[in-house]
Amino acid sequence: MDLGPGRVGAERARAREAKGAVREPSPEFVPLDRSVGYHVRQLSDSWTALMDRRAEPHGISLSQWRYLRELWEEDGLSSGELTRRVGRQGPTTVSAVRGLERAGLVRTVKAAHDRRKSYVHLTARGRRLAATMSPLIRDSNDFALAALSPDEVAAFKRFVVRIQRALDAESRNRNSWSAWRTEKLAKEVGL
Repeated sequence: MDLGPGRVGAERARAREAKGAVREPSPEFVPLDRSVGYHVRQLSDSWTALMDRRAEPHGISLSQWRYLRELWEEDGLSSGELTRRVGRQGPTTVSAVRGLERAGLVRTVKAAHDRRKSYVHLTARGRRLAATMSPLIRDSNDFALAALSPDEVAAFKRFVVRIQRALDAESRNRNSWSAWRTEKLAKEVGL
C-alpha cells in the first residue's frame, strides 16, 4: 500500500501536474524512495532523534552527548583531540564544552607547558552521568534493532563496515577515530 505524501501533498502534486509543472526526470534520476543514501540519512536522523529524546531529561543535548561519550571513554583529552575524535570544527567544540561546563559536567584546565592548550576533564557529576546514560544508549540501540534477529544484526553490522570502508576509500578527510572504530566493529563481526 503506497501511503504517498498524504492528502495535502497529493492535492499539491495534482495541482502542479495540472499546471504542467511536473517534468519527467532524466533516466539517470534516482527518486528519493529508491535512494539508499537518503534512507541511511533518514535512519540516522531517526536514531539521533531517539537518542536526543532520551538524553534531554538529563539536561544534555545531542551535540554535548557526543563530547561526553568521548570523555567517558578517555577523560582529560585536549580540546584539539576532542575536536578530532568527535569530528567537528574547533568552534563547535568550544561551544559544546562551554555548555558542558555551565551544566557542571566538565571543567577545562590550561596546560602548564602551553597556556594556549587546554584539557577537558569530567567532573564527578559528569562521571556519574555516564552510569545513567550507558543503559539509555544500550536500550536505544536494542530498541532500534529489536525487529532484527541476532543473525540479521550481525549481517547489518557487516554491511555497515563494508559500506563504510568503501566510502572511506574515497574520503580525503576521514576521522581517524571513526575509521579505527569501524575496524573494531569489523573485528567484532569477523571481517
